[in-house]
Amino acid sequence: FRGTAVPSLKLFADRLAEFPLVYQPGTRWSYSMGADLMGRVIEVVSGQKFDDFLQHRLFDPLGMKDTHFQVPRDDAARMTTSYYLAGGTLLPIDLGSDSVFMDPPPFPFGGSGLASTPRDYDKFLHMLAGHGSYAGQEVMSEAAVTMGTSNLLPDTLTGGGLDLTKYGFGAFGRVGKGAQASIYGWAGAAGTIGFVDIRTGLRAGLYTQ
Repeated sequence: FRGTAVPSLKLFADRLAEFPLVYQPGTRWSYSMGADLMGRVIEVVSGQKFDDFLQHRLFDPLGMKDTHFQVPRDDAARMTTSYYLAGGTLLPIDLGSDSVFMDPPPFPFGGSGLASTPRDYDKFLHMLAGHGSYAGQEVMSEAAVTMGTSNLLPDTLTGGGLDLTKYGFGAFGRVGKGAQASIYGWAGAAGTIGFVDIRTGLRAGLYTQ
């Protein structure tokens, strides 16, 4: 049974603040709703709605015209069906022709709310590989890219869902350690992988659904 979704990021953040922490800060890495909560932080700091902020600061400068929190129904034929692999059998969990991403979301989810295309997402990776610049335009500061793609985890962490002997964690992306310390990216639940090597400028994506 699913409850009624709250109608705004503000109310989501306020309600989330009423729950106890799963772990004490600085003790354990845990998959969480941190990216969703950060959307509300961005609203407070910028004075803009989270989706408007992303549109003006990222999507428009990068020409990401096919990246949306709600996909237009006119694009239904372009949507890919997502599958879940169960015992070697592919089970459709979100039909492209009638995807949940075509319904209006209760609020913009920073952690799982965007639908996009490989071409659009590559523009984002290209910008990171360019240390914040894309097509001769600064989209993010180099300092912000350097910080966001660096390991931000404290040395006090133990265990969790991340192999801390091999990886760290930056701004909602996995960061390599040692010789791979410049590699930043993430793998999505729908069979998608995107990463960028900040040192060499190499970027890559895999989209299997």
